[in-house]
Amino acid sequence: MSGLISASANGAVGMPGPIDEGYAPASAVPQQHPLDRPLAAIRRYKWLIVAVVVLATTVGVAGTRLMTPQYAVRATVWIAGSSNGDEKSGPIRSSELLNSGAWVELFRSYRIVDEVVRKLSLYLDPEKADDAPLFAGFTLANRFAPGRYQLELDNVRKAWALKTGAGVTVERGTAADSIGRKVGFLWQLPAAAFQGKSDRTVKFTVVTPREKSMELLKRVDTRLPPGSTFLWLSYEDKNPRVAAQTLNTWLAEFLSVAADLKKHNVTEFANILQGQLQYAEKATQDAEAAYQGFRVNTITMPAEGVPVAANAAGAAADRDPALMSYFEQKIEQDNIKHDREALERALASASAASAPYEGLLLIPSVAQSPGAEGLREAFKSQYALQARLRAERQNFTDEYPTVKELVTSLKVLQTQTIPQLANQLLVQLRERENDLSRRIQASGRELQQIPPRTIEERRLHRAVVVSEGLYTNLKSRYAEARLAEASATPDISVLDTAIAPLSPTKNTAPKLILFAIAGGFGAAIGLALLLDALDRKIRYSDQAASDLGLVIAGAVPRIPRSGVSTGSPEQILQFVESFRSLRMHVVHTIPGQQFTLSVTSAAPGDGKSLVSANLALSFAESGLRTVLIDGDTRRGSLNKMFGLLAKDGLTEYLAGQVQESEIVRPTAHANLSFVSCGRRNQRSPELLASPRLKQLVERLSGMFDVVIFDTPPLAAGIDAYAISAAAGRVLMVLRMGQTERRLASAKLTVLDRLPVEVLGAVLNGVQPTGEFQYYAYTPGYGIEPQETAGALSASASD
Repeated sequence: MSGLISASANGAVGMPGPIDEGYAPASAVPQQHPLDRPLAAIRRYKWLIVAVVVLATTVGVAGTRLMTPQYAVRATVWIAGSSNGDEKSGPIRSSELLNSGAWVELFRSYRIVDEVVRKLSLYLDPEKADDAPLFAGFTLANRFAPGRYQLELDNVRKAWALKTGAGVTVERGTAADSIGRKVGFLWQLPAAAFQGKSDRTVKFTVVTPREKSMELLKRVDTRLPPGSTFLWLSYEDKNPRVAAQTLNTWLAEFLSVAADLKKHNVTEFANILQGQLQYAEKATQDAEAAYQGFRVNTITMPAEGVPVAANAAGAAADRDPALMSYFEQKIEQDNIKHDREALERALASASAASAPYEGLLLIPSVAQSPGAEGLREAFKSQYALQARLRAERQNFTDEYPTVKELVTSLKVLQTQTIPQLANQLLVQLRERENDLSRRIQASGRELQQIPPRTIEERRLHRAVVVSEGLYTNLKSRYAEARLAEASATPDISVLDTAIAPLSPTKNTAPKLILFAIAGGFGAAIGLALLLDALDRKIRYSDQAASDLGLVIAGAVPRIPRSGVSTGSPEQILQFVESFRSLRMHVVHTIPGQQFTLSVTSAAPGDGKSLVSANLALSFAESGLRTVLIDGDTRRGSLNKMFGLLAKDGLTEYLAGQVQESEIVRPTAHANLSFVSCGRRNQRSPELLASPRLKQLVERLSGMFDVVIFDTPPLAAGIDAYAISAAAGRVLMVLRMGQTERRLASAKLTVLDRLPVEVLGAVLNGVQPTGEFQYYAYTPGYGIEPQETAGALSASASD
């Protein structure tokens, strides 16, 4: 039994005996897993991935040196609220100052943050921490020039020079002079600044307080859960001591502003009550004067029954019930009429803006009638809104959302709600007056002559009682407001202040390194997949099937650079089984017992000579008479594999110099004959296209069972096309990772125009990993050593 030809000359490799007819050819592409191709790309570019990950990790480690650990300090503020639900517990309640969300807005307002920046001089940033003692007492004037500066100290002359960051001199002076007056600095150097003999340059940056406030607001975190009275505060800085000092100063300023707001709110409310009290006092005096004048004018006139000032119950008991009913109705009608007219005049005056709507409260029906409860509540709401509006305007402009909301609410109340409620009351009074008028007319004429003095006296007396009651109530509330003003305390208190931590709370160095490793790995994988997608080479079996439209006829494993090792049975059998599979594909594809085929490739170096030689040897060892023809008349070297000479070969036969019996030579392998390419001839392409090649194919087909041509590459010219057309069938060899897809596709397009049957593609140089593991031989089904014989011939590159 003869040996198998390898791409190396390392020794003998045997091939088992007759082919197993039950062995299935590798003619179909195995189902490819979605991860097969990405994993193959990762394996191919593994060193590139390692290099990218190492580079990314190095960049991440270098980036950690630029990151500064952050220290977070925390504090808690308790916000007072109404816990018992009693909205009438006093003249001023915390809910009337700010709602829960407004406390957070107040804490983050520039009114507070700007003051924190000024108190701690955070607008100043020395370049070196050692220079901080020189800036003790540094402040800013109302107008100053922000920017980068440098102060040059001359210790010999005890002088200094202030320059901009660009080196432009701003001001010069001596140790006793104030620094930076021209640019708005209020700064006097300490005496220790000029100690030492060497000169010194101090670089620093001055920014506007508002700019620094915006930076502080980015570092602070405020959290007030819905329904909670606890405000959680957190602040971050690279210096733990500065972080604690900043947040504590912020809290102190927050408490101070909240206390001022509370006091302003109470003061404004007290001022409003004072104005109402003065108005009620004058109204009471007017009512008492009118009642007194009426009593003086009627003191000499006869009165009905007892005076009004006497016991009203005893006087009423001596009168007729009908008379009492008449007078009660008449008094009520006159009171309603008087109130209606007063209400109409008050509404007219208020509409003309000549008098305030507050005058309605002096009308008895407005002050006491159950139907006017809504109007009285509207006035209470107006007073509360006015107090809040004045308090808010102490700290915010009219453009502040809260102020705008209060102005809009107050305007709606004054221009819509109060007039609407007053008009509704006016309609009620008119209806009641008309109803009483109808009842009085029905009482009889005998009662119409009763003097109205009693009615008027009672009305005046009632007006005095109403005015005195309103005045007493306002005086009591005014006293409460003044007391609250004197003892006003803020509605917030600090539960715990900020303390400088000992360790950083945010150290991004480990995260940055992990992110760099993960990012580098992701970028490397992406780069590997991108390079794989842009790769022009054929590397996967599905590319041969989908891109080139070829059936997979077989897969030849990659031969190591040192050749197939005779000491590795598994390696030998992998190689042997690949050609058995290819042979079985050809046998089952071509009908009949005798056939002719050619083996070609798209470009040199794809391994077509290796495949054709070993395929011919496989057919020979299966018992078929086989002839191998080296059709590469330009660079053919198959004769070296078999130890034969190249002369008197295919070229000489096509030129008519020899007969076919002279070119067919036996080899050392049983059932295998060989025809060399012959001597080099410039006319070989024309000779291959001559009818003598077709005649040679017909004659050899009659002499042998299998005729195999090893053709030149398709890219070498028309040689391979001519031989394939004469043979009628062709196997396409594709070397994994070397054959270009577009080149192979272009050559196959030309081949499709010829009367040639493409039997399929032979995948050469396959690694038994990934999807190609399905083409590999399964270990454990080896052959006995005595079944192996033969020797390897010389190497053939293509």
